[in-house]
Amino acid sequence: MSRGNRGGLSAALGGALAVLLASMALAVPAQAQSGAHASIIRGSSTTTEEWPWAAFVLAVDRREEGFVCTGTVVAPTLILTAGHCIKDVLTGRSTPAHRYTVVTGSGDVRDRSIRQVSKVVRAVVYPGFDRFRLHGDAGLLVLATPTTAPAVALASPSDAALLGAGLPTYIAGWGISSGGVNPRQSPILRRARTYVQRLAYCRNHARVYYPFFNSTQLCTITPPGFGGGGTCHGDSGGPALAFREDGTPVQIGITSLGPADCDTRLPDIFTRVDRISAWAGEWIARTAAPAPVPVPTG
Repeated sequence: MSRGNRGGLSAALGGALAVLLASMALAVPAQAQSGAHASIIRGSSTTTEEWPWAAFVLAVDRREEGFVCTGTVVAPTLILTAGHCIKDVLTGRSTPAHRYTVVTGSGDVRDRSIRQVSKVVRAVVYPGFDRFRLHGDAGLLVLATPTTAPAVALASPSDAALLGAGLPTYIAGWGISSGGVNPRQSPILRRARTYVQRLAYCRNHARVYYPFFNSTQLCTITPPGFGGGGTCHGDSGGPALAFREDGTPVQIGITSLGPADCDTRLPDIFTRVDRISAWAGEWIARTAAPAPVPVPTG
C-alpha cells in the first residue's frame, strides 16, 4: 500500500538511466502493485515551470532491478522523499546511496536539454520512521552534485491553517497514470487537485486498508465529479502542495501510501511535513554551511 515502486520494475532498468528513459512503458510487477504507488491517477501532465522543485528518483540494485519514487528539492543538494523509498518496509534494509540516480529540472525526464542528473552520496531516513506503521515516513537524499532547480518551501507548525478539512491541495509524481491489469510508468510528471479531509474521516475511511492512521499524517480524496485524482505506485515521496495567503507554494505532505489498487474512492495518506520540517531544516542548514577554511601548517 506504500506508494513507492519497490520490488523489481524490470531488468530494463539495467543500471543506466538512459535505458530506463528509452523504454518508460514498463509494466509494474504484482509485488509493486500490492505495495507502494507511482504516477497520478486521472491527473494531467504538467510542466517544469509549474513544478520546478519536483525530483524523479530511481534506484537500481546489483541484480539490475529497481524502483521509482518521487521527491522534492529542498536545498541544492537535498531531496525530500518518503522513508520507505530508502528503507524497505519488509526487510528493514536500506538501499545503498550509490544505487540512486536523481533527475531534477525537467518534468519530462527524457529531455536531455534541461534535465540535471545526479548520483547520491548519502540517504537518510527520518529518525522517527516506523516501517511497520509507516509513521514518520520521510527521508532525505544528499546529492553528489547540486541542482539549480529551486527549493520548495516546507510547511512548519505555523502553517496549520493549510491542513483544514475541505481545502484543496495539489499532488504530483511520475509513474502509473491509470490502474488496471497492465499499468505503465510515465516519463512525464503528472499532477492533480485533491482535498484535505478531517482526521476522523481519514481514520474511518482508510481503515479498510490501513488501521494505523494518526495525527502525524493527513489524508486527501477527490469527491465524485471533481476528476477523481489520486496517487499510485511510484508517487511515493512526492509532494502534497498548498498555497499560503501570500501565494507562496508550500509542501504540506509527503506521499506515503494508499489503497493497493489505486482506488480513488478511498483516501490517500501523506506524512505531515510540519511534523518533520524541523529535522529537514537541520539538514538544510548543515548542507548549506560553508566548508571549513584550512588552517595553515607552515
